[in-house]
Amino acid sequence: MIYTPGELNYSQFIRGGIGADYHQGPIFYQFPNGDVIVHWHAYDYKETSDNAVRLYSVSRDHGLTWSDPQVFMADYSVGQVSDLLMLPLQKSDNVLMIFKSTNYIKVEEGKYTRGRTHLFIRRSFDGGRTFEYGDELPYRLMTGGRELPEIGFYGTISELIQLQNGCVVAVFYFRDPARDGEHYTAACLLSEDGGYNWKRSGEITVDTLRGVMEPQIVETEPNRLFCLFRTKGGFVYQTVSTGGGDTWSKPIPSSLAAPESMVRMIKLQSGNLLVVWNNVSSVTQYPRHPLVAAVSRDGGGTWSKPHLIADETGNNQLSNHGLIQLDDGRILLGVSHYRAVYPNTSDLDMVIFDEKWLEDV
Repeated sequence: MIYTPGELNYSQFIRGGIGADYHQGPIFYQFPNGDVIVHWHAYDYKETSDNAVRLYSVSRDHGLTWSDPQVFMADYSVGQVSDLLMLPLQKSDNVLMIFKSTNYIKVEEGKYTRGRTHLFIRRSFDGGRTFEYGDELPYRLMTGGRELPEIGFYGTISELIQLQNGCVVAVFYFRDPARDGEHYTAACLLSEDGGYNWKRSGEITVDTLRGVMEPQIVETEPNRLFCLFRTKGGFVYQTVSTGGGDTWSKPIPSSLAAPESMVRMIKLQSGNLLVVWNNVSSVTQYPRHPLVAAVSRDGGGTWSKPHLIADETGNNQLSNHGLIQLDDGRILLGVSHYRAVYPNTSDLDMVIFDEKWLEDV
């Protein structure tokens, strides 16, 4: 990779068909010594494949060069591992890891209603280099006691942050047994003791088709949390908590037009918010292009004009991305680049830029 301050640098990281047909869902983490790890979902045929694994690569020069991919986690006892987040805790070498493992019993086209999910929490005491085996999080804690017939729980973790006051907030969304069809509800688990004990927040719900998916949260000021999430309403939706994630306002459409596609949001070192998404209004999952970025300087109240990161055509996709700002200010973005031509594959692309590139012209 190349990093040029004030410019956008976009490269292919790994080609679909190398090691696996599909490379998707990159997540970044920076170790205390500055090293950066990216891990992602790799599979053949479809994302519910039994042979799906998480791969990883490490950079020791802030994203310019990367190690050869290796297996990060695979063949977990209760199903394939997909979503996985790591959070360094304040003023310590402790790191929390929460991940999803799913046994896909029967999968209908485009639906995962017969997949049973388990969520596990692990702890590291050396900055994330090694982890204890960990424990399973009781799914009734996340669903408020509700469960799906025959399955129990289908859902995942979407965000894991620590507030200025030390409280850990884990955001989940799950297929809601109280709603018809494949409809999702979100809620937070809050911990005051570094993830050993949790209490459940009020729910985030919306009446659009499929409900609340992939919520992203940031703390814009002490105990005020701003949340964006994917839905089928033609826009990214938003909600706010003024109680540290314990209760949430009624969700409303944001000003960000979008298909049903992932949105990623982080708080930058400047205090501004950065969002990356597909900015075309659609109540379907298409098109998942172009991919753009915008900045908010008022806690999510307003957004800058979109800055184009990359574009595509037809049913090709630029989505399912991951985002981090490193300690030196540069921003890494991993992009799942789906190619809808036979044989279908998904590359993993890598982008490096900084906040100067995001300044309005």
